[in-house]
Amino acid sequence: STLDLHPSGTGKRPSAQTPARPPAPSSPTFRMAKRGVAGGEPIPLSRFGALVAQLESVVASARQKPPDALLCFDLLSELSSALDEAPKDTIQLWQRKCEDALQSLLVFGACRPVRRLASSAMGRIIQKGDAISVYSRASTLQGWLVDVKRADPMACAGAAQCLGEIYHLFGRKITAGLIETSNIVGKLMKYHEDFVRQDALLLLENALEGSGGGGSGAAYLEAFRIIMRGGISDKSYIVRVAAARCLKAFANIGGPGLGMAELDTSMSCCVKVSFTHFIYSTCLLKNQWLKLF
Repeated sequence: STLDLHPSGTGKRPSAQTPARPPAPSSPTFRMAKRGVAGGEPIPLSRFGALVAQLESVVASARQKPPDALLCFDLLSELSSALDEAPKDTIQLWQRKCEDALQSLLVFGACRPVRRLASSAMGRIIQKGDAISVYSRASTLQGWLVDVKRADPMACAGAAQCLGEIYHLFGRKITAGLIETSNIVGKLMKYHEDFVRQDALLLLENALEGSGGGGSGAAYLEAFRIIMRGGISDKSYIVRVAAARCLKAFANIGGPGLGMAELDTSMSCCVKVSFTHFIYSTCLLKNQWLKLF
């Protein structure tokens, strides 16, 4: 579905008696019209483009007042639906603006359902649009998480969840950033809020599985150290479950960078905490490691 935007901005062709009023230079209509074909006909504003413009407006208003969660949820649901229908050319036209708006929404702080939808939309727009932007977007999110001091916990959780989604879809392309991502997870594990520590370990899980074992050995050893040092003994059950999922991710990719000593250590720690999820994941990891020999 498209909006037929003629220069009058009314949706109808201007009559001979009514002179056309040109759109403001800052309006989406003006920017789209400038890209018209040689004959001067304006390019219709797609449904996807209109939703991105709405999202930009919500983000701009968020600087004065936190955006309404229900409004954001509905808007992101429509955006997700529009992504299914929009052709690649249309997505690429609005991709950068959409990515920037989604990241801004996340770092302003959003509730978990909104964070999930925004992160999913970020991954899908890169997947359906120009995939080359995965490098700059992953770097931008990493840079924000590295530079930020004591930020809003929901903002950190949102950025971590979004970066995890990118690793889940494109991990093999960005294995060079795995060591920095492991360091970011270690930083987020110091937060008092258990949902931040949970999302940090879910980011690590996605980074491990997404990389497919193609990262450096040092990155995997650092990731393993973070899991064993804090994840398995965390006071929060949801964080311990997330740590167990990380061990299972290690098993799924064959336990790169780990030797028998690390595996024995993990089994010993898991028995001490008597946590079935850890014992199961560590057994999987040990079996995968033994298959290499």
